[in-house]
Amino acid sequence: MPKEDYLLKYLEKLSRVIAAMLGLRDKGFPEDALRLADETFTELLDLNTDELAVMPVDLFVEKIRKGGYSAAHLEIMARLAHETAKSFLARGNEDNADLFYMKTLQLYYLLNEKDKTFSFEREMLIDDLRQIVGQ
Repeated sequence: MPKEDYLLKYLEKLSRVIAAMLGLRDKGFPEDALRLADETFTELLDLNTDELAVMPVDLFVEKIRKGGYSAAHLEIMARLAHETAKSFLARGNEDNADLFYMKTLQLYYLLNEKDKTFSFEREMLIDDLRQIVGQ
């Protein structure tokens, strides 16, 4: 049980980070939102946002697969990556935004593999992301 409690608390913390990023971006502070994302990705994957942005998608997917993350963890990471992409876009960095949109899409694909429960909301997000990245 203690391990499950720790995981639940950690996922709640990540949800608060995403909410904070959204608030900062909406208030016109995408740099602060990206700073939060950078700290969180460094803690999660031992990679900062710049390293993740330039990481080839197949290498990114391999790293995530090796991590053996739960469906709940993958969903939070996908939401974090999506918010990071939006923050890059708000800052005017379309290249990094596009790279993060691609990684977000891959995280949702991995989530669909892990979580066999159909989610209409997730499928809508995937469709939106496919349009953004041109797939």
